[in-house]
Amino acid sequence: MQIFKVVLNPLVVWICIGVCIAIFGTLAALIRFRRGQQELPLPTIYLARHCKTEWNSEGRVQGTKDIELSPEGVHDAELNLTALRDLGIQQIICSTAKRAIQTATIYARVLGVPLQSSPQYRELDHGEWEGQRVEDLLNLPNSPYKRWMEDPGAAPIPGSSETALQAQQRILDGLREITSTYSGKTVLLVAHKHILAILSCALKKGPLTQFRKEIVESTLPYQLSIETVLSIRSATETRQKK
Repeated sequence: MQIFKVVLNPLVVWICIGVCIAIFGTLAALIRFRRGQQELPLPTIYLARHCKTEWNSEGRVQGTKDIELSPEGVHDAELNLTALRDLGIQQIICSTAKRAIQTATIYARVLGVPLQSSPQYRELDHGEWEGQRVEDLLNLPNSPYKRWMEDPGAAPIPGSSETALQAQQRILDGLREITSTYSGKTVLLVAHKHILAILSCALKKGPLTQFRKEIVESTLPYQLSIETVLSIRSATETRQKK
């Protein structure tokens, strides 16, 4: 009987009610927060290669060499603005290479949007090949460069500080940051020909033997599909839960 008296004590009853309300309130807040996370709008992401340098015109491998835009490259960037103005870009991100920063700066200045650079989007380190003409590399006996172009994952670059797979993971991580940081915004990423081709292989879940087919020579922007951006965000959230 004493136990029932304690339970029926009005003060105890009100305390129990208060605790229950607090618990249910916390659970409701957590559910609303989680739903809010799930409902964050996806960013719209455009990718683009930097504009032309003198080494591009000469057919030389650039890699990590910090080559500036040529006058022709600056002119090309200005021409590209015609297409960029209609995309509603709100943020530009680029690699830390001069040629990418100069390209992105021309875009950002005219469009009036913020610019951020990161080494995550830099070109693959091409080691001993940097500065050499592609034609000369391809004409070497049993050309290592040709073998690498056919399968970057199987043929390492002499003197490089990273493998193609490491570079692929690097830019994938950078793209995941973009999808989680710029929800609902339209973002342009200015990077490099080979690193973007390696990225494309990953996004299409294809082998690096497809690398050569994924190379985009144009410097005009192209959009990642909504399905691709959603897949990147989903993979990011899965990794964060682990």
